[in-house]
Amino acid sequence: MARALLALGDNLQAEATCPICLELFSQPVLTECGHSFCRPCLLAVLGTPPRPGPCPQCRATVAPDSLRPNRSLAAVAGLAEALGEEARQPRCPTHGEALGLFCQSCRRPLCPLCREGAPHRDHRVLPAEEAARELRETIQTNLVFLQKEKKEFKPQGEKQSDGLLEKVALEKKRLRDTFKELRQFLQEQEGLLLAQLDQAHGDLTKERGQYVSSISERKSLLDTLVVKMEKKRDQPVVEFLMDIDKILSSCEEAKAPIPEPVSLELQRTVRNLSEMSQLVVGAVGKFKVNLLRETDRERVKVTLDPETASPYLIVSKDRKTVRLGDGQGKLLDTPKRFTGSPSVLGCQGFTAGRHYWELEVGDGDSWAVGVASESVRRKDSLTMAMGKIWALRRDWNRQYTALHMPPTPLALKEEPRRIRVHLDYEAGQVTFYNVENMTEILQFKASFTEKVFPYFWLWSQESYIQLCA
Repeated sequence: MARALLALGDNLQAEATCPICLELFSQPVLTECGHSFCRPCLLAVLGTPPRPGPCPQCRATVAPDSLRPNRSLAAVAGLAEALGEEARQPRCPTHGEALGLFCQSCRRPLCPLCREGAPHRDHRVLPAEEAARELRETIQTNLVFLQKEKKEFKPQGEKQSDGLLEKVALEKKRLRDTFKELRQFLQEQEGLLLAQLDQAHGDLTKERGQYVSSISERKSLLDTLVVKMEKKRDQPVVEFLMDIDKILSSCEEAKAPIPEPVSLELQRTVRNLSEMSQLVVGAVGKFKVNLLRETDRERVKVTLDPETASPYLIVSKDRKTVRLGDGQGKLLDTPKRFTGSPSVLGCQGFTAGRHYWELEVGDGDSWAVGVASESVRRKDSLTMAMGKIWALRRDWNRQYTALHMPPTPLALKEEPRRIRVHLDYEAGQVTFYNVENMTEILQFKASFTEKVFPYFWLWSQESYIQLCA
């Protein structure tokens, strides 16, 4: 029956079609020769202004003032258009009936005959309009979520992998440098550790590739889903419901958590290898330091001078450690004492030669170490005295500064805990080293014309400065 109606509709549309524009009649008019055309189409044929011309079908003369509206044909065209719209509605592929229902259990549109069939008889079925209204809300909720996810989709897992890869590469270099010095004795251990690091590097690279691939797939899925759902949201009811199950299933897939960028086991492996590497490097470093300590003639014994210490500082009895106090100490204000900044000098000054001393600064901040001229301003603030000071400072925000005029920010890859301050008076150089690996941190160029002293500044009760023996 439905197919027969569709065939009749096709015939009706053919009869209600203008022979000029081949579309359904719009404002049809009837000529004296008995043919009908859309008024705009026929007037276009007759020209501007309209003048008598041949009929497009029989070539009989058509006078513009002889055209009569064909209201019956206009009504037929309207019916044909309505029937065509109905015919264009999606229909059940099995029964040919309009899909006006929706099975919530199966998530698919149904026709009335499907509703009575065994697969759907006991299922909850809603009118298509009502089901579409409910599911549009679900789609909208999912769309908002996915749009937000797409906007905020900035995974940071690669940074973790890159950091571990950089750390592995660094440990490889440090191990190579260390084993090169003691290769004959440590060759077996070097090969073993490097092989393990290479394996960790390969595993990290593999897991990183898998992670990058997974987030790329997720991003692609999100892009595709958002486009599909934006399009789906505005579709007519039945088209909207046609593949709703697939769309919603894809939504659930897009919500699944992204795999971890690096497995816990591999993180533990890298951490263990790093710790083992640190042990080896540390042992060799101690050997080097001890050897240099026995043969180095430039090392000097530095102690703190309490007579120069700010009232805010507390100097230990052995004069090797300084901490920040509460400023309540009653100290005699002499020309030598710092009162404008929490500073203290070393006891011994230098007017020639090459000398160095080492100190520990711990994990705290707000400290500075270096050298200062004897004429440094002691009653003014650190800013006013800076022209006579050459020091390395760690600020309250854990940033490092080359402390002189003008002060210059530093970007250090490592945070030194034990520092060597080396003074070359004749060359006018003050150089700072990280004792852990003897890498240079900073070097000042100066022209000394008076005695210079070891200089220390401290402005944090959580910090300390301790001179090493």
